Amino acid sequence: MKISVLAYEQPDPEGTAAGRALWAWCEGVLSLGHCLKAWSWYPIPPRRSLPQWCDWHPVGTDKLWRAHLRGLAYPRHDSARLGWQPPGDAVAVADDVPSFAAVAPASRSVVTIHYRAMADARALREIRPAWIQTARAERRADRQAALVLSLSERAGRKLKHPARFVPIAYPMPQAPLDLVEEPTAGLIADWSWKPNQKALDILLGLWPDVHEKVPSAKLVLAGRNLEKMSIGTMSGVTVLGEVGTALEVLTRCALVAFPCPATSGPKVKVLEALAHGVCVATTPAGIEGIVLDRPGSVGVALQSGFADLLAGLLVSPEKRAEMGAAGRASVLAHHGPVPAALTRLELFNQTFGAGI
Repeated sequence: MKISVLAYEQPDPEGTAAGRALWAWCEGVLSLGHCLKAWSWYPIPPRRSLPQWCDWHPVGTDKLWRAHLRGLAYPRHDSARLGWQPPGDAVAVADDVPSFAAVAPASRSVVTIHYRAMADARALREIRPAWIQTARAERRADRQAALVLSLSERAGRKLKHPARFVPIAYPMPQAPLDLVEEPTAGLIADWSWKPNQKALDILLGLWPDVHEKVPSAKLVLAGRNLEKMSIGTMSGVTVLGEVGTALEVLTRCALVAFPCPATSGPKVKVLEALAHGVCVATTPAGIEGIVLDRPGSVGVALQSGFADLLAGLLVSPEKRAEMGAAGRASVLAHHGPVPAALTRLELFNQTFGAGI
């Protein structure tokens, strides 16, 4: 099968959440013997060398007034100015909604919906013009694409064409991390992202209750833009700021604590922890789009019960070990590069015919 991929993000096993997911499913396709070529149009040059199967061609700059007028008529349409054209016999995949404008003319066009803009706006009680434009682009891509993929069932709801769920891919580590006995919770994120900011507010708001229940408990926070957050001084809380890799945090944590707001789509920080065999405590939105077919894989509670969940897990190393092993087994089976690629390839065959 020949597959041509256009993506805003750059494929990188140590890059952004979307970049790691892109790298993983594309590597899975290639490992299965198929032909794949990708093109990233991210505006900033890659930090590391891109894989041989991906080229980088950013879209050129345009006058602000012209871009604004074009956006009103054709939301998230910049990728159409790239001049990108897939081979006529290839399945043309937009790995994100903004990339679909260039993919739309292809007869075998595919769009991938990671999340729903207005669902997130409602969850955060904040509507921005950019989110409205993204929602308009979602509807346009849904009408035009021959195949719509969604990374969660919720992200695929209320579309004109039925979206087909595909598990988000992740570059799976060869072995789990060593278990941490000390009652240490951790969370690493890009804190410029509004949903992460809200999760941090929730976590810091309930942490005094957790610390009262478990006086030896510690909370480690890290990630980009953390210095812009108002954290203050709290008992048991350590602020690392930006770190080189997530492993610098995960290796010192007994569990990842992520009281996720009701935003849509899979959360890679949860998937990442599970892939490393680290126990996760989160809310129902935190496991959206993640296939968990092993009982007791993740600790899940509503915000009202999150402090009790967190405190209970922090004092139970045995429970954390069981959950970490079950969570890793689930994500290896469904979210690894090959399983995630197989799901996509099967849908491509069903939609466009086995002869492609």
